[in-house]
Amino acid sequence: MKNVKKIVVRICAVLLFVAGFEFMTRFCCESWKTYLLTSKRERSEMKGTVETLYCGTSLAARAFLPAVLDERLGTTGFNLATNSQPIRGTYYLIRETVEENPVKQINLALSISSLKETATTQTYLSAWENLRTARWKVLYLLSVRDEGLTVSSLLYSTRVDEFPDIKTAKGNVKNKLKKTKVKKYYGQRGWRASRKYYQGENAGKSNGVLNYWDGSEGAAQINEESLEYLHKIADFCRAEDIELNLVFLPVTQDYIDGAGDLDNLDNVCCALAEEMGAGYYNFMLYKERQKVFTNDKFGDTKHFNVEGGPLFSELFAEVLQSGDPQAYFYDFMEEFE
Repeated sequence: MKNVKKIVVRICAVLLFVAGFEFMTRFCCESWKTYLLTSKRERSEMKGTVETLYCGTSLAARAFLPAVLDERLGTTGFNLATNSQPIRGTYYLIRETVEENPVKQINLALSISSLKETATTQTYLSAWENLRTARWKVLYLLSVRDEGLTVSSLLYSTRVDEFPDIKTAKGNVKNKLKKTKVKKYYGQRGWRASRKYYQGENAGKSNGVLNYWDGSEGAAQINEESLEYLHKIADFCRAEDIELNLVFLPVTQDYIDGAGDLDNLDNVCCALAEEMGAGYYNFMLYKERQKVFTNDKFGDTKHFNVEGGPLFSELFAEVLQSGDPQAYFYDFMEEFE
């Protein structure tokens, strides 16, 4: 019995040492300028007040600016989007946030890549890092069942290639203790932006396979996991009486020219939204897209910059409040000049 107690004590001591080491490593090495640190802190402070969620990948993170949308819509919103966020991760972020807030509407931005891409350890990690509570972090890990994700999530030290110099570590610790907020190109509540301006230097180049929609394959291109969790999100929204909207964001003409059969994509996703009981807005078909969302509103072929995000947010609020949203959109891509 004594030997068992000694073993238990030693195991506990090792676990405490590992936990302490991981905490200190993360606290010293993870940059205080990381947007997620500020974003999660804001979500904690706003607990019990969030009514509208904006979800998706980096495209959504740079498109939906809650400060603009709230002023126009009279609501309290938060942007949960992260880079390369898999739809499974979106589902768990929604569940966690709805549990703590009176959410009434969810706007989920889709893209060709988010529908087609098979999630990896790194993309799963993007969503895990944005989860706030231990309960939902554990549920997410159990759902994914990926050894690489588990190790990367629980042992931050495995992600540190080089330990910073003392000056960098001191800066991180100082700013985290002060709870300094990131201000540069961060509009608060999850929105972030770039000051880059796309000049069209990639004009004429074809998109990669994850940004190309083959009309001959249609809905078969949607990843099985993505489709499963889109339906899970829709089922959850129905059960909680939450309005769900699926949204395609405006992109540059260069991106569209290399993206394949976008009319087929529109038909597939319109049918999917109808099947899910969700609203559907395809801003690639926005009638004034070429005139309003010019290259200087983007940092690259598809991500809004610091000027494009607020402009789109104004438009999105206008469309949501319109009595005839369809009047803003063409039915087919060929209708553009």
